[in-house]
Amino acid sequence: MASSYPLAQLSSPAPSAVPAEEARQEGFELPAHTSSVARARARLRSRLQHWGLTEELGHTAQLVISEFVTNALLHTDTVRIRCRIQLEGERLRIEVSDEGTQNCAPQPRSATEDEVNGRGLQLVGALAQRWGVTARGARCGRVVWAELGISSVL
Repeated sequence: MASSYPLAQLSSPAPSAVPAEEARQEGFELPAHTSSVARARARLRSRLQHWGLTEELGHTAQLVISEFVTNALLHTDTVRIRCRIQLEGERLRIEVSDEGTQNCAPQPRSATEDEVNGRGLQLVGALAQRWGVTARGARCGRVVWAELGISSVL
């Protein structure tokens, strides 16, 4: 079962200051298990519907969170994954943090025609206004984040 966690635990570039009533956010934690990819998508979809955002934006955001959670599962030794979504003005920010001990950041790669995997971060780069990785310190994992414009998704 997903549990809530204090949002202040995530370290990432601070968004611009906006009055609290204009910013909406939610954080949740999931175990490092393959079923958590679908759970993260469902939780995100539910929150975006609650906030009254478009289905198109929901599909794009679900692709992003799926990629980030899958990468945390496949490429780190984390035991839990934290997700944070924040709507501020015309921007939706999605963050996924892990507790991995590796000192590497996810990097887009060029997949060959025959490869099944390897295009996810290229898709994120094409869909997001900005995305990046913030280290949380030595042996403390990282936060992978993306920002989607809520009016730019058609």
